[in-house]
Amino acid sequence: MTNEQKRTLRPFQRDVLRILQQEKRSIILQAPTGAGKTDAVLYPYVQCLEHNGDWLARTCLYATPMRVLCNQFYHKFRGRIERLDKKKGGRLAEIYEKLACEPVSLQTGEQPNDPQFEALLSFCTIDQLLASFLAVPYSLQRGRHNLNVGAVIGSYLVLDEFHLYPLVKEGTDILGARTTVLAMLCLLKEVTRFVLMTATFSTTLLEELAQLLDAVVVKVEDDEELRLISNGRQRTFELVASPLSADTILAQHHRCSLVVCNTVLRAQQCYWELKELTQQRDIEIVLLHSRLTTGDRTKRSKMIMEELSRLNHADREARSSVLMHELGQAPEMWKDGHYYGKNLIVVATQVVEVGLDISVETLHTELAPANSLVQRAGRCARFARQQGRVLIYEGDAQETQTTLPYSKALCEKTLLALRDLPPVAMMGFKQEQALIDAVHTEEDKKLLEQYAIKHDFIKKQIFESLCTNERGVVTTLIRDVAQVQVLIHENPNEAIKQEPWRWQSFALHPASLASRWQVLDQRAADLDLGWVGREAVLQPESEKGEPDNRLKAQYQWDILPSSKNTDSMRKRLAETLMIVLHPQLATYHEELGFVLLDGSLPIASTGYQSTPLLQAKAQDEKHDRDRTIHVESYQQHIGGLMKAYAYAPGGLRGNLHYVATRLEELMGFSAGLIDHAICLALACHDLGELSQAWQQWAWSWQRSLEQEGVETTLLPQEPFFFAKTDFDYSKEQRLLQQMMKQKRPNHACESVMLGFALIADSLGIDDPTSARVPLLYAVCAAIARHHTAQAQEFGEVVLAQGAEQVMRDVLENVKQDATWRYNLSLLETCRVKHGKLDGIVTIPQLGRQHELETWLYFVMVRALRLADQRAGIRW
Repeated sequence: MTNEQKRTLRPFQRDVLRILQQEKRSIILQAPTGAGKTDAVLYPYVQCLEHNGDWLARTCLYATPMRVLCNQFYHKFRGRIERLDKKKGGRLAEIYEKLACEPVSLQTGEQPNDPQFEALLSFCTIDQLLASFLAVPYSLQRGRHNLNVGAVIGSYLVLDEFHLYPLVKEGTDILGARTTVLAMLCLLKEVTRFVLMTATFSTTLLEELAQLLDAVVVKVEDDEELRLISNGRQRTFELVASPLSADTILAQHHRCSLVVCNTVLRAQQCYWELKELTQQRDIEIVLLHSRLTTGDRTKRSKMIMEELSRLNHADREARSSVLMHELGQAPEMWKDGHYYGKNLIVVATQVVEVGLDISVETLHTELAPANSLVQRAGRCARFARQQGRVLIYEGDAQETQTTLPYSKALCEKTLLALRDLPPVAMMGFKQEQALIDAVHTEEDKKLLEQYAIKHDFIKKQIFESLCTNERGVVTTLIRDVAQVQVLIHENPNEAIKQEPWRWQSFALHPASLASRWQVLDQRAADLDLGWVGREAVLQPESEKGEPDNRLKAQYQWDILPSSKNTDSMRKRLAETLMIVLHPQLATYHEELGFVLLDGSLPIASTGYQSTPLLQAKAQDEKHDRDRTIHVESYQQHIGGLMKAYAYAPGGLRGNLHYVATRLEELMGFSAGLIDHAICLALACHDLGELSQAWQQWAWSWQRSLEQEGVETTLLPQEPFFFAKTDFDYSKEQRLLQQMMKQKRPNHACESVMLGFALIADSLGIDDPTSARVPLLYAVCAAIARHHTAQAQEFGEVVLAQGAEQVMRDVLENVKQDATWRYNLSLLETCRVKHGKLDGIVTIPQLGRQHELETWLYFVMVRALRLADQRAGIRW
């Protein structure tokens, strides 16, 4: 790092860099809103990447509670790798173009651009990260559920806005994403580096989490540093003893105001009222919430950012290479701490709490818990020398809906704490921290006490999920109210047969939708529609046999039965993957966004129907390229895997080096032993294809294609051992395979039985008590489950004559310059009878040594499966 860069960093940012780079410790970070926490945690990562350092993993997963925040960070940081390429003469952009993904990417419910977490830096929601860690990733078929665990284990983890991670039943139960994150970090704290951060930790929570997670606290406490961060900024809190309304907003409005409502419906109603009252006034009203299309939300967010962010677009682009926090720089539309730009009112929901780097002069907010209020206040007088007012509306004592979705008790406690403040209270970071401590300390103590009681149960649930890949665990370990994704379409069974998550959808709380279901049901009956909603159901044939992951899963849409019991309906909706509502019962309005046509708003159907997301185009093109298979020999196929694994600038070996090194140190292995094991897995994973039966099937299939007049690869001269045959996934070729008398044999678990003794010997294992036995079991599990996460049975198999010479070629290829040895005489040449892989594959289990073996297996199976997918790429 240059002296100039060191001067640019704030003291707490330098502390983060030093602790990660020199002390090699994980961090609990608390700093004021707008202080530059994101830059603080990503700057060390970019530095490590630029200098090929070893203090952090090569890949980074940055998790946030909201999709809109992921989008903001993605657009801010996506250019960093391109500039790094130009600066260092690298080829990262070129490499990721070959992979048909970006080096900096997004993985959210509406933009699943990185479903396998292959990017160097991926911004994702906490739901996506935890589902992947639990081996139930949302955007992958069941057969690939074991693929992403290794991505989480092997990455630098940034967990942002921790206080917003959901609990199953806020205020009554501590199960959910917040405590699952704690359990995950407890399990991984020796293996991977992480930063857990928010502006609103209570002091108690901050200190106790540091002990629990063996992390270093970085907290901005120095008065001089706080003064430099605020740089003349002033912000007041004022309590308003009335409900939030369009009239009260306009009475206090002066050129730029932000209105934050607790629910989407309240925001839509407030927006509509403001539009009606300002028809004759020169005020622009903008509505922003989570139920807008990707394009509309991006467009509105961009417009708001251009008007209300710190710098204009050109300045942000010019200054994005370092840290972009020159606090002395104020936008031209601000003067003497006041705003003189466009006359603007932004009406929004919680999406702006952490979602937009903007500043307004007046903030109107419904009552919410103290930590949420502080986050919202971070959008008011956010930048240097600005002055702002935060108006907090008590609401009507007879109405409870204004506190939803928050705990009423916590909101009441916040209200009491606010009443103890002066009528116009000057609020800096320390005053905000005192408010949070007054409201949340007791709650945080209870959270930690209950976590101590339930952490064994949570860990047990985690490992059960790792073993079974049953998606139902998310209702306990992530969120019970995992917002149901809703599409709008009249005929989904014709239009949306594959990957429904890649269509424009809108997230609704199951309880909210269930509470309006009877109204929608009556409207459907009045219009004689025949149905209200349909749920996506995975077709069972997609899960039979040893699956081919190039095939897309097929879905059909079954009618959701109506229920007069709201709780029953809520539970049913929460368990669905996705649902479709009829276009006469829900619509998309160009101003209001997604609207239920239940009478809550004076809106009629616009005829809108969901369409595929534009972001899916590149993935579709990649899928189309990957679908057609051409003949490859076994030697060619394994050679392709080895290139994908070992390719220096962007290979899997480099990406997994950090976690492999940590596991070797923790498990007492010699340096390079895990790399040795992965190379053996690459060489032996398809040994079952060298069997007599599999090769007979391959020759028979190629001849069948010739007989059908299909243009195929010319049949090679024997001896030739197939690893791939020609196949284009057409209906005709699928039918032809079904008509063949000989069916394609399975080969994954069979490969374990054929290569077990050779692998054990090569790894230096000569007795069952060897400390390296867990490594052997992890290799075997990776090979057995490189097509499907639950494979355990092998069929009768015998190697074909000549297989030994093929394996000699292959092992010499993967061995390269390494000094490890192998003994081909240990290949199993006798006929293997069918059975199960009991006792010789890794089964995820609790207990430190079992846990390390578990992480080792998931890292190895990721290396193998991704290398297998990338084997056909020309590097």
